[in-house]
Amino acid sequence: MIKQKHYPPWMFIVFPSITMLLGWGLRGYIGGGPFGAMIPGALVALSLAMLLDLSVEATSILVIFGAVGIGMGGEMTYGQTLGFLRNPDTVWWGTLGTTVKGSIWGLLGGIVLGLGLLYHKLSKKTIIIAFLLLLTGMLLGFKLINQPMVIYFSDPAKPRPESWGALLVGAIAMLVFLKYKIEATDFKIIARIVVWGLIGGGLGFGLGGFWMVMGSHLPKEVIFQSWWKAMEFTFGMLFGAGLGIAVWLSRKEIISQQLVTPTDSTFTSGLVWKELVVTVILVLVIFWFMPDYLDPIVDADSSNQGHFSMLNLADLAKIFSNFAFYGFIMILAVMRFPSSAWQIGITLTFCYAAIDLMQDVFPDTLGNSPFSTSFLLIFLMISAVSILTAWFQRKSQIIRNMFLLLVWSCMVVAFIRLGLFEKPADVAGLSLFKLIYGKFFVHIIFALSAIYITWISVQMSKAFPDSNKN
Repeated sequence: MIKQKHYPPWMFIVFPSITMLLGWGLRGYIGGGPFGAMIPGALVALSLAMLLDLSVEATSILVIFGAVGIGMGGEMTYGQTLGFLRNPDTVWWGTLGTTVKGSIWGLLGGIVLGLGLLYHKLSKKTIIIAFLLLLTGMLLGFKLINQPMVIYFSDPAKPRPESWGALLVGAIAMLVFLKYKIEATDFKIIARIVVWGLIGGGLGFGLGGFWMVMGSHLPKEVIFQSWWKAMEFTFGMLFGAGLGIAVWLSRKEIISQQLVTPTDSTFTSGLVWKELVVTVILVLVIFWFMPDYLDPIVDADSSNQGHFSMLNLADLAKIFSNFAFYGFIMILAVMRFPSSAWQIGITLTFCYAAIDLMQDVFPDTLGNSPFSTSFLLIFLMISAVSILTAWFQRKSQIIRNMFLLLVWSCMVVAFIRLGLFEKPADVAGLSLFKLIYGKFFVHIIFALSAIYITWISVQMSKAFPDSNKN
């Protein structure tokens, strides 16, 4: 008989919330956009899997769905929305904007994360149709809401393309389809994660924005200036807590399903070269081939922002160059090549952190030429994580070790950035207070959070030393 883990309710709040606090902070520091948002998505999925004691196979799938689901919200622009918070005349409009965008982030992320938890109960056809409806709904929402700027949360004087309406309509289309397609007990799990994801995301971004408001009213001489990072930490913490509460409330249903789910041993004992080939192809398609061909089409149509236009080639290019479509490709890949799940979930999540770092180190490097130092260093960094992923996939304590691999590989990138761009040795004349709250506050939070969730994960594995083995 399988020995099931049981953790107290507070663990389902604290562990995911600190994990996502760190993941969200890292996302904003080592790689922004939707690909950067894969980091908190993958990490929170791993933390929830450990709390639920999911099988290794189920967890490898959940990591991809978590990374894709949370990553999609990263398509929403919010820099100008946060800028409204600094102006007393627009502070409440900015707060409404951040709350709406955070809620949609939680709504869509909750749906996709729920699909990951139910993956082995659902047919591939159901998942594929759900994503096709998402993409269709996104196109509709973009044309009817975002492109004509019906409700606009950025600066009309310097317009930027928004996508919150696209993601909202797409999420609704997906949710309605699942409501009538899957069993009521399964939809209840998804609905609960959606509600708590929406609450956590909305409160996290809405309330987190008030750090920006506070900062705008304080003198410029105050030591603490990291209001943006405080917002990101708050967003991640409350978002993660919301997802944790939802999973705790649904734990019995999820665990009962997992205990009767058949497992496939080939996914931990397949050929390494096949897993690596799938990963390399995905990296080339997602980070090189499709952007090179589609981004110029999208950029050429930027003049249409602000008024409705008929469906055209640029609109289709926007959808196919959107992270939602890239995420769909990742999910199709794992459906076809399940043994590559860990490589897709861990290596692909780390990939953009390496790319973004090298873009900043070598800003004058043009394109993605393989004949450059930048490309070589990116290749070496990604290869190191890929090799470690393949190694840990064939050892004991797979889930814990994949969690630690992703945490600390991202932490390494964060501290490389500290050393390269922020002059850590330049501390002459700074008091201890200024060192902690002025210069190194963000990195101290990174380190403390990473150490804490590392300790938690190790303690969890020690309590159940036979879990998560091949």
